[in-house]
Order: sequence, then structure tokens, then C-alpha cells
Amino acid sequence: MSCSLFPVKTKLAVLAGWFFFLGAGWLDAQLDAEDGLDRQPPAAVPVEEESKVPEEAGDGIEQVTTFEGFTVVGSHQRVRGGIASLAGKLGGELAEMTGNKGRQLKLPIIIYLYGQEGDREQKRSLVREIEQIQGKTFLKLHLHLAKGVDHQRLRYHVMELLLYERGLCDGQRVAEGEDVLVRPWLVVGMLEALDLKYGRANRKIYQAGVPYFEILPLQQVFESTETEWKALDGRRPLAFRAISGAMVSALFRQPDGRRGMEGYLSDVATFKGEEENLMRKHFPSMNKSKNSLEKWVDLEMAELGTATVSQIYSLLETEKRLESILKLRYRDENEASVTLGMDGYREILSLEPEDRRAAVAGASAELERISYRCFPNYRPLIAEYEIILREIVLGKDKDIQMRLNKLADVRMKYQEAGTRVRDYLDWYYITQADEVSGSFKQYIDLSRALKRESIKPRESDSIQEYLDGIQALYVGSRPGTGMK
Repeated sequence: MSCSLFPVKTKLAVLAGWFFFLGAGWLDAQLDAEDGLDRQPPAAVPVEEESKVPEEAGDGIEQVTTFEGFTVVGSHQRVRGGIASLAGKLGGELAEMTGNKGRQLKLPIIIYLYGQEGDREQKRSLVREIEQIQGKTFLKLHLHLAKGVDHQRLRYHVMELLLYERGLCDGQRVAEGEDVLVRPWLVVGMLEALDLKYGRANRKIYQAGVPYFEILPLQQVFESTETEWKALDGRRPLAFRAISGAMVSALFRQPDGRRGMEGYLSDVATFKGEEENLMRKHFPSMNKSKNSLEKWVDLEMAELGTATVSQIYSLLETEKRLESILKLRYRDENEASVTLGMDGYREILSLEPEDRRAAVAGASAELERISYRCFPNYRPLIAEYEIILREIVLGKDKDIQMRLNKLADVRMKYQEAGTRVRDYLDWYYITQADEVSGSFKQYIDLSRALKRESIKPRESDSIQEYLDGIQALYVGSRPGTGMK
């Protein structure tokens, strides 16, 4: 069985002996077994009833924990509870990220635990299955505990099954023996997007300025199987993670990105064709050529690499980002991708209303994002651009070209001013910074001298003279001091 490719199998019964067949070769033997005892899945024991379940395996007694729709079978309660909690939390975060907070699993996900830490290691300690039993789909993960629990690997495979659940839960038709597939980039990217959202991700990988596409082309990321992904070495695993995370984050940031992602996930497992075509279907505002996808990911990595929203872009950085944002994109009658600057708005006005809306959607979304962090002088300009985009959607031309010319003039003046400031600072540092003038030392010496003077009383200070007199009277009157 491929690590990321699951043939859906139809069986008349569930495999028997889930947790108490702990022989060293049982897990491998299960992969080759075609028949098993007729037996139904164990009844789930609610978490609140855990205390009623024996802690140790007995004769035929199943150890079961359920949480947030996940069922964990085998091992001790604390192990089951920890794994169930991890899986449930991940499922809840995915539901919230896609705009379905509180969503319940529509297909059962069952995690079977075998053995215990310290047992003889198995050739394959983790096996995943998708089974159809009497028309119902079961998603299964078999985990042997000989090497303990690798939480990162477990998170990967739980997310993988969650994505399969999204791709199979609404009655998507899968013929017997047909392959269903979720690529590793989507699993890794979704985990990275969740970690970014909940503050767990290390943003330094996006701040390093590493040319990730030179290390690992985007198409190779899209096409990598799990075996190929695990075989990556050097800087390529980091490139895979950064590109995947930025790609998923870019999809979520599109207009109506949550709804688009929901539809995308419902199709991805059974989709046959180019990845870009599926993205084009569910994220129409994105220009989906391979080159444009790389640009989208590059922009997203730059955004992820920036600091918090409270930090403001410089004038020149705002201008640079604004220039890259103000693009209108549509597809012509031959389905070829066309990208225009704002001056090409008249071509958009000739399109149908839905096409006009799609053509400006990307620019509109990016303008809203940059408005929070742009150089303050640019905010009125961005507001005017947003008004113009709304008029384009409505098919109205209220002196748009004249307004665009005025905006361009103001931006040019800002850019010239920013360039002069930058050039002056460059000149100053080049001509002055490498000369040791001693000014800083003089400043420190003066500061210390002023501090000394501030704590030294002036000779003619009447208040100090009064306090000195009071102190002399008080000390002189103290008995037994010998002081006057």
C-alpha cells in the first residue's frame, strides 16, 4: 500500500483482534490478510465513562476512548486519551479554519493501538486504511507503540485522514479498487497554516530570504508522493514546508477563501487531473498559471515573514507592494490568462458582471490587507483605489482615468520624497558613520557630569542648609552617641 495512495477496499467484516494480537509480526501480516472473523467494530465508550473500563486488557474486553468523533482502541487509558485529544483538537482547528466551527465528523475515524513502548520494533509501525463495509466508509489508522508516539508523525497522518474524510463524506462516488489521493503538500500545508493561525509556527523560515523555488520547484512540490517527500534531504524538506504552508495560506486569503477551501477539500481526494485546474474551479480570483502561482506563493511568504500587524511598512515598501497589488486578471474567450494594470480597466468594463467581479477580486482583497499596515499617507489613496474597483464591478466609468492619473501623480511625489530620504541617509552613513568623531563619548561624559551635579547640593542652597541644621540638632541631642 502506498504511503499516500489508498485503494478503497470492500470487505464483509472488520479485521478481528484489534489490540490484543500483539505478536511481533501481526501488523505486517494484517496487510496481506484477505479475510477475517465476522465481527463488528467495538461500541464506543464515551470519555466520561472511562473509569468504568478496565485499565488492562482482559479476555475479550476492548479498551476504547471516543472524543470529538474519533475512536481510539487499545493500550492504556492515558495513551488513548492523549491521542484522542490530539486528534480531536486538530479536527476542531481544521473545522474552524474552514468556517465550520463545531463540525462533526461524517465518517468514522478509528485509531488502533498495538503493543507498548519497548516491544520489538515492527517493519511498519503505522498503517492507514480506507475500508468500505456494506456501503459505509471507515477511515483507520493502525499504530504500534514499540517506539512510542511520534507526535509530529501522528499529527500528519491524523490530518491526512481528516482530509480524506472531507473528500469522501458527501457521497463522492469511488469505484471498487479506484485510487483516492491527498498529496503530502496539502497535508503539510494545512498543518503549517493551522500553526500559523494559532501562533505555533516558526515564522523565521519565511524571514530567511531563502530562494525556496530554486531549491524545490513548485511543480515538484505538487507532484511529490509521501515516499518522495520523506526522501527529501538538505534544505529541501524546509523548502517543501515553506512552499506548502504559503500555498495553503494564500488559498485561504482569497475572497471567500473559506468557502473555496471547503469545496476544494470535497473534491481533492477523488479529483483526476492537473492541480491548477482544481484550484481554478474553487478559487476563481487567482490566476492559476504555474508562473502566477509562484508569484502568489512568493507574496504570501513575504507577508508571512513580516512582523506583527502593528508594524507599519515604510513609504517605499508600501509603494512597492501597492504596485504589485494593482493588477486586474481575467480569462479571454480562449481561456488564456490576461493580466492588466489599472489603466486597462476599460477591458474589464466590457466583461459580464460575474467576470468583472472575479477580475478585481484579488486586487480588492489585497488592498484591504495592505490598508492595515501601509505608510499612513497612503491610506486615502488606497481608499480611492477601492472605490474605483467597486465602480468597475458595477460597470461605471466616472472619470476613472482622470482619477487614476491623479493617484499616480501623488504616488510619484511620495516615491520621490521617499527616495530622497533614503539617498540622504545612505550618503550620511557612507560619509560620516565610519569616522570616529568622539561625539558619542562627549555626550556620555556630559550626561555623567550632569548626573553627578544633580545629586551634589549647591553651596548656596537654602533648603539644604536648613536640612543640615535640623540634622545637626537631631544628632547632637541623641543620648549616648558621643556626637554633637
